Amino acid sequence: MKGGIAGLLALTLWSLPLQARATAVPDCKARQMAVSLDDGQGAFNGMMHGGTWLVVRNTGARACSVAWMGPLSFADGRHHRVAVTWRQAVPAPVMVLPAGGQMKTALRWVSGDVFDPGACTTPATLVLPFRHGQVRHAFAHALCGPASSAPAIEQQPWTEGAPEGG
Repeated sequence: MKGGIAGLLALTLWSLPLQARATAVPDCKARQMAVSLDDGQGAFNGMMHGGTWLVVRNTGARACSVAWMGPLSFADGRHHRVAVTWRQAVPAPVMVLPAGGQMKTALRWVSGDVFDPGACTTPATLVLPFRHGQVRHAFAHALCGPASSAPAIEQQPWTEGAPEGG
């Protein structure tokens, strides 16, 4: 009986690494990810404020992990980084997106030149890096702030699913 238990224990321990490898979910690759913006039917827009849902969807045939999805950034038409101040830059959670699955975060900013003196910039693209490449999406929204600093953007935590109000 002792030999049977020891043998079963050895077999269980030997098979654990194989099971772990068999169930490992690969990192999402940029080519399988689609990025879109959803204004929530105007839910983010106010007198001088703007915002959008940023939606990331797995267009691949298999599930993938977004555990390594870098922070968002913005670029101009020549792909040069546009400076922004993140009030809250929220990293993506360790999450597995099934094929066709999506996740979202809300972005909010000042969209009108309400500062004295103020300045506005309009990035051409939003850039979302993955371990295996990056996805760019047209942005073209005015981001405004004091002339002495970069405009500020607030980012809400990432959640799974479709945008509300979209």
